[in-house]
Amino acid sequence: MPKSIRDLLNGFHDTTMFLALGLWVCVAPLVLLFTAPFFGWQGGLTAVVLSFLIALALCWGICLFPRLSGDAGAKPRRFGQR
Repeated sequence: MPKSIRDLLNGFHDTTMFLALGLWVCVAPLVLLFTAPFFGWQGGLTAVVLSFLIALALCWGICLFPRLSGDAGAKPRRFGQR
């Protein structure tokens, strides 16, 4: 694997990607169920593919771009702590 791709995937969270894929698998039949009667099978399948691409983009955005706030390295506070 080229070094630039290896640097890009360093720290990549594959569990988040699997969670997004599992969520999409559960939501895809519902999207198809609600869109197919109005737009036909081709429209329903297009909506399912678009929902997959949106889930993929959101997941990559969460995984590849860490929190941009200044307290990203701070320890999380417990309930009741100030």
